[in-house]
Amino acid sequence: MNPALARHLQTLGLERAPFPPTPDAAAYFLTPLLERELVEATHALNTRAGFVLLTGEVGTGKSTFLRRLLHALESEGVAVSLVFNTFLQGADLLAAVLRDFGLKPQDNPAADIERLNRFLVERWNKQSSCVLVIDDAQNLTLESLELLRLLTGLETGQEKLLQIVLAGQPELRDNLEQPRIRQLTSRICKHVRLEPMDASQTGAYVDFRLAAAGAGDGIVMQPDAVAALHRASGGNPRRIHLIMDRCLYGLYTQPDGRRQVDAHLVRTAAGQSGALPARRRRRPPALATAASVGVAACLVLAGLGLRGGESRAEATAAVTTAAPDTPAPVPAMAGFDSAWQGCLQRFARGQAHLQPVSDAWAQRLAGRTDVCLRREAGGWTAAWPVTLRAEHFVSASANDRVREVQALLHADGHYDGALDGLYGPRTRQALARFQAGNNLPATGAPDPATLFLLDARLADALPAAPSIPSIPTESMHHGHG
Repeated sequence: MNPALARHLQTLGLERAPFPPTPDAAAYFLTPLLERELVEATHALNTRAGFVLLTGEVGTGKSTFLRRLLHALESEGVAVSLVFNTFLQGADLLAAVLRDFGLKPQDNPAADIERLNRFLVERWNKQSSCVLVIDDAQNLTLESLELLRLLTGLETGQEKLLQIVLAGQPELRDNLEQPRIRQLTSRICKHVRLEPMDASQTGAYVDFRLAAAGAGDGIVMQPDAVAALHRASGGNPRRIHLIMDRCLYGLYTQPDGRRQVDAHLVRTAAGQSGALPARRRRRPPALATAASVGVAACLVLAGLGLRGGESRAEATAAVTTAAPDTPAPVPAMAGFDSAWQGCLQRFARGQAHLQPVSDAWAQRLAGRTDVCLRREAGGWTAAWPVTLRAEHFVSASANDRVREVQALLHADGHYDGALDGLYGPRTRQALARFQAGNNLPATGAPDPATLFLLDARLADALPAAPSIPSIPTESMHHGHG
């Protein structure tokens, strides 16, 4: 386990990741239907009854089901060849099957089939079964499916020598309807269809995953959260993992042992997880000019003070230099402004942060020599040099800039831990107290406004003003400190 993940789990009191992005057969949630399907598929392969077809939409758990199936087969001494690279076709696919069985291909399909047949007969004489498993089989060409038809013809007496499992998306079933391979299709003895979970299964699944990760009663799903999760995920396990993993970051500022996931947090996490549609955006002229003088502007376009009163549930996104999921529009730039361009020129050798700000923030920033400020049709745009960056907090190793922040927070009475340069639970709590004292959302996350205030303090700049509008923030997921 990588150190960053270990610290993330430690913060939440978890022993393992409850919602990992990869198949997790070690904590497999068995509904009565899944249990029956797994038993029947295993029995069909052990008795050499034919080949098994496994279909389901993306994210419904095909890979996890296959891992459980393989574990059951290998525990009974079955020899298994697993092919997951279906970009290999025809003769290359056959060679991959031989290699996975421990055989050396001869670069001749006819010779390779003969060699595979001898191997299968030897295993049959030892009363040992052989199973070929092909994942993502919807990518197989007609030529490759015809090859599999030939392999299903390898037999002795009344038994097939090779059992086959084809797993893929629903279109695999359509591919198998082709007349040329109807003999292959006719040998399907078991078709496992994986369907999304219903609402009750979704709630039970999340409870099971949290319990398996060691959460105990420390993390609780509220009933309205389960309903919101089912609506947002459609009962798709992969989507559930994406949303719930995002939700975990929103629990950082809740007290240990009493962390609760509510519907608002689920909806926020669902809106922030997954890919958003590509959007063509016209580049503002002033930004283009800033780039021409070397300003690396980080466009966090949600805007200080443009959205009010956001709760900690909306602080679930990982730190990123990209625009947030629902960016506010960039105010139109009102032509060329020599004073604005001259101000930006001073940042040419380093990074700068550029973002729309509210009237309250504009008043706060007015007169500062380290900030560029410009009036726009819809408000204000501000730019300031970036010396303290969110990336400093992401590092899994000690960082001198984080150590400086810890020392500052310690001097202010917010931090009581070691000056170790690590962004962990104590540092998060201290940042949250600092944010609360400056009327920022107390997320404990190093968002742009927080970094700006810390930068100003570290540079002995002007003291913080009494009020700053709420802004969108992003939650971190690292460890000790």
